[in-house]
Parts: sequence; structure tokens; C-alpha cells
Amino acid sequence: MTTPSRTGPVPAVGARRITITDVARAAGVSIAVVSYALNGRPGVSDRTRRHVLRTAADLGWRPSAAARSLRSAPHSVSVQAVGPADAARATAVALGLRSALQVGDDAPATDVVVDVAPDRDAAARDLEHAWTERRHAAFVVAGLTRDDPRARAARHGGVPLVPLAPSRAAGPGAAAGAVWFAGDADERAARYLRELGHARLALLARDAHEDRSAALLDALDALDEAQAGLRSRVAATVERVEYRTVEDAAAGAARLLATEDRPTAVVADGDVALLAVLETARQRGLSVPWDLSVLVLEDSAVCRLVHPAATAVARPWEELGAAAAAAVRPLLGGGEPTTTDDHDGRAGTTVPVARLVMRGSTAPAPA
Repeated sequence: MTTPSRTGPVPAVGARRITITDVARAAGVSIAVVSYALNGRPGVSDRTRRHVLRTAADLGWRPSAAARSLRSAPHSVSVQAVGPADAARATAVALGLRSALQVGDDAPATDVVVDVAPDRDAAARDLEHAWTERRHAAFVVAGLTRDDPRARAARHGGVPLVPLAPSRAAGPGAAAGAVWFAGDADERAARYLRELGHARLALLARDAHEDRSAALLDALDALDEAQAGLRSRVAATVERVEYRTVEDAAAGAARLLATEDRPTAVVADGDVALLAVLETARQRGLSVPWDLSVLVLEDSAVCRLVHPAATAVARPWEELGAAAAAAVRPLLGGGEPTTTDDHDGRAGTTVPVARLVMRGSTAPAPA
């Protein structure tokens, strides 16, 4: 192995406290590698460890008392969220997790916090830094995408990550400690729209690769493949529109419904997309559900209060958080997450059922 060369400027000794970020920059390695080397953990070669230790000594790095105390007793769990919409889901997960961890007279005192980042890249950096400094014993994450930077950061740095997902098919692989909703709510939603005769569909979502959206799209593809030999088969087309802000959602809904060849059903990923579609339909004189069906991938109070009430997939996130406690508890003692193998051999835990709730916003496709 070639000893990494120093790639960053060496901070002036005495100007401020030298951090492991400074050591990583000067040594030309990642923060996780520096953490492993300084703490004597396996995962780096002896040559790299000596290089990091020599660099740290040259810079005058010293471990802080605060960092030592954090490493000595990391009895907290972080529930990760990206953006304000995801924060509500993470809060429900945190409530269920906290309640479950406090069960039993011998339950250790455990704090559960919700950490919100503006985007997934920032969340990955926060995750790596928090684990490097041993702020938390475990990290619970819902809403992972197929190529999520948080999953990569966890694999690279050995972060104890417990991923939550809407279904086995859409999750971030057979990760140890993964927790899944039982049932086939996403498949049922796809089948329901197809049985109503909808072949022109659209997805309005913050991220079409996010686990809920991916699960529905996969289910639609699977239905088309299963019916490939039927003479009467009409393959579904799905137009995908992503948004970042409320204004983006409104503009996306307007584009989707602007032409005569508009979709007959729109799948919204949450409240913002739902309201954008309903308002655009109202402005264009379209009747929901007779001219346009709307299905939401996350049930909420808004889904029940709008008119017509929205068909949605109900996911009991608080119960999922409680189920995640089985994977989190061993990590509080520095162990590995508890895993079970379900019927198809995938590692993880299956918990209360997500279900499709049919309401007034869906109807057969217009002729």
C-alpha cells in the first residue's frame, strides 16, 4: 500500500484546536479512517494507522474531553430525516422507538433525537461526523433511496445503521437490522389502479427513487411483466415529475394536467403533491375522481380532510419505530443489530402491516 500523501493545508498549530477533520485533510484520508486509526479500531492497515498517528502528532492533535465522554457512553439514538416533510415521519418513528426502549425496569436511559438535514448529501456528512465523534450508539433512517449517500457513508465508516422501509422489495438491500412493513400495500396500490383501467399514470414526488415511490413503480413494472402474454394487455406508462418546493409541485401538477392526453391517475408522494394536484384539477374544471383519480403514498390527516377524501397507503410509522427497538437495543451495548430471516431468506424484521385505504379520490378510468 502506498502511503497517502498530504493533500490539504496544515493548520497553524495553536491557532485553534486541531480536529480529526484537520488530520484527515492533511493525511489525505477520510474522517472515518482517522477515527479508526486514532481509536485503535480494526479496519485500517498498520501502515495507514502509523501515517495517521504521525500526521496527528505533527499537527498537535489532542482528543477533547467532550469527545472522550461522548465515546465512553453513547446511549442515544438518532433518527435521521431529510427536509421538513420527512421530519414528521421521523418524529413518529422516534416516538415509537423511545416508548419501546423504555419498556422494562432494567431499560437503560436512552435519548432518542431527530436530526434533520436539508438534503441527502448533507445528511450523509452529518451521519459520518456524528458517528466519528460517537454522539450516538445507533442511527435509524427511513426514506433511503436506491443509491443513497447515507447508505454509502454507513458502509464506508462502519456506522450502525438501522434502515426502515415500506416493503422488502424497495429497501436498501438485505441490510443487517433492516425493519420492513409487512404486507403488500404498494403492490395492492399498483394493482388497484390497473384494475380500475388506468394505463396513463403520473408520479409527482420529491424523489422518484425514494423507497415509497420506487416500491410502487416496481409493482407496476411487475404487473406489466406478468401480463406480457395477454392479447388484451395495455402496458402502463408512468410520467415522473419531481419537485423540491411547493411552487415546483404546483408547476409540476400544472404541466401534467395541461393537455388532452393527460394521465387518468396521478400518484402523489405526500400532502404537498396531493394539494397541488387537487388545486390544479379544480382550476382546470376536472372532476376528481371521475376525470382524474388521485392516490397518495403516505396517509395523513390531510388525506382525510380534503374533498373528496384521498385514497392512500397507510403506514404506521410509530409502530415501525417501536419494532426497530429490537434492532437498536444490541447497538446500545456495542453489539450487532438483531436480525431474522423471513420466508425468502432476506435479513431483517417484518412488522405491522401497511395497508391501502380506499376513499373517494379514485374511480375507474374515464372512457
